[in-house]
Amino acid sequence: MSKGERTPHSVIAVTKEDGQFKAVEVRRQDGRVEIVWTRSLPAEKQTWAGFAAECGVALNADRHDKTAKRSSPAVVGLDSTGVAFYRVSVPTVDGQETAAIVKMQAESFLPLPPDQIEVAWRTNPSHNGTMDITIAAARKEHIEKFAAGVKDFRPHSILLSCEGTTKAWQNLFGDSEPQALLVNIGAENTQVCLVQNGLVARAGVLDMGMSALAPASGAASNVMDLFSHDLRVLLASFGWEGTGPWPLFVLSDGSEPLGHVVDMLSASGVSAKASVPTLRNLKSPAGFGTKDAYDYRTPLGLALIALDKPSASLNLFDRVLQEQEQQKAATAWRSVVLAAAAAIAMLIVLLATVYLTDLASARRWDAMVKQPDFQASLQQQTLVRTVARHRPDLLDLLTLINAGQNEGIVLDTFHFKKGQPVSVTGQADNTEQMWKFQANLREQKEIKSVDIMNATPDAKTNKTKFTITFPY
Repeated sequence: MSKGERTPHSVIAVTKEDGQFKAVEVRRQDGRVEIVWTRSLPAEKQTWAGFAAECGVALNADRHDKTAKRSSPAVVGLDSTGVAFYRVSVPTVDGQETAAIVKMQAESFLPLPPDQIEVAWRTNPSHNGTMDITIAAARKEHIEKFAAGVKDFRPHSILLSCEGTTKAWQNLFGDSEPQALLVNIGAENTQVCLVQNGLVARAGVLDMGMSALAPASGAASNVMDLFSHDLRVLLASFGWEGTGPWPLFVLSDGSEPLGHVVDMLSASGVSAKASVPTLRNLKSPAGFGTKDAYDYRTPLGLALIALDKPSASLNLFDRVLQEQEQQKAATAWRSVVLAAAAAIAMLIVLLATVYLTDLASARRWDAMVKQPDFQASLQQQTLVRTVARHRPDLLDLLTLINAGQNEGIVLDTFHFKKGQPVSVTGQADNTEQMWKFQANLREQKEIKSVDIMNATPDAKTNKTKFTITFPY
């Protein structure tokens, strides 16, 4: 390397999607992106730790192993299908007031106690005294488990996969619009994003993917009609009216099956265009083609985000990663203190100080407890905790209902009241699909019995309408 040449900035990006672990190492030099290597493994019988070893990352993230070499930081993508997205418009206020509004909105959207929700948000430029806020929310338990699972990569950041896909489309595909709808079809589901100025503004998921839509799967026209209908409903929730300034792009590798989906959507009245990767701005290994760029679109986009070091990402993991670092620092500090003989004397002094401070604090606390305002506030907090504890966990119930492969099932109504059986009405293409849906519900350990109350053929639609009940 010559004296004037700059060291390339590189990053490793990792995702788990469509039943596969995928990773790329990307570096940027002289304004051009270069793929150093790619890795992929089936997720079946594989773990994040095992895939980290395949990528040359030390298995034990806390071990100082001199033989483990990895100069590039890592960014990991969280599957966005487990994240809820919302868009709200509020009066233009400062940052602290905006944070309070976001917290209140998230609590109203999700039927969970506030301490079980992790929220990230970003604002768009204000217009006429109002501003739009994009909110991403997920269960705190889900976020913490994911962060613990990927710790062997020692991630510098954990981002939403849909933001990586959007970044890849913006930089590596042949189309670029300031505002567009992206349809990202996976094997089992489809994610739809409204993109504004390169950022995800709205997102939603359809539970139908290429396994059902590909011509080779024998998909009937009614399957495509159902997909088109569900897509229209989702787009309408974004504010799409069928025509107008929002072009709709289906991310594609240029293959015939995805082209067939684009043609069928256009035939159904949803004007769509295939968006295919281009390699002109990408330096890649020999044999790396358009299909490879499509297959690795999400980790490539995550890597580009990490290289740009943006501040506008919807980051649900800031607090979790900070706590992990604080725990490591606290552990190291305690080890040093315990190893030093002088710490014994300091500890004695500290204990004496804490004891005297506690006496003074106890007196102040006793006086505060006797105040009427304090008692009223305590009662209010007790009431809030009681309400939160008895609030039904609708997200968990909806996850159970959608578990398994329920092709051909369309749910119409959902009734859930504490102390009463859950009642779900819907329709199926045939009775076999209805029975399979019942069997999937029975496989969930949280559900003890599932009964079909009635099953009535509909002469107009040739479908079977049904009502299913179960205790929860």
